[in-house]
Amino acid sequence: MTQQQISRLLDVPDRTLRDWKSNRHRLYTLLESLEYDEAKQKINAADTDDVIIFDPRAYSTNLFWQTNKKSQQKVYAIISNYLASMNVDDIKTLCNQFGKNMVKSVLTDKYKKMYKKGHISTSGIDIPLSGSYNQNNMYKQIVGVINDY
Repeated sequence: MTQQQISRLLDVPDRTLRDWKSNRHRLYTLLESLEYDEAKQKINAADTDDVIIFDPRAYSTNLFWQTNKKSQQKVYAIISNYLASMNVDDIKTLCNQFGKNMVKSVLTDKYKKMYKKGHISTSGIDIPLSGSYNQNNMYKQIVGVINDY
């Protein structure tokens, strides 16, 4: 596995992995020698591109209105939709189910894409965005909830 894959799969910060690479070399070498898909399957982990069985009962409301029952959804879509709800309990559920790093990664990706586009489109009205995504108040608030988890 690559360092990025290890970080994502085990929800370990890059800084910790760099420390392991120099101070716990055998552990890092072992992790590096594993195949990503095999390790993911053994620990029953998900990646943002994976499609999983989504159970809406774990969240405050079902944002996938097509069905009230379990359904197949992409991990990225689940995280993205529930981050947009701004519900603190739902964000904590996301962190518990997918790990803080993955939730933060989806949040950052979502905001980077919005700021690259330069505006938010709502009901036919374009709201311009300026500055940096990581200075956005909503972004900071959500990151705070994730970090406090």
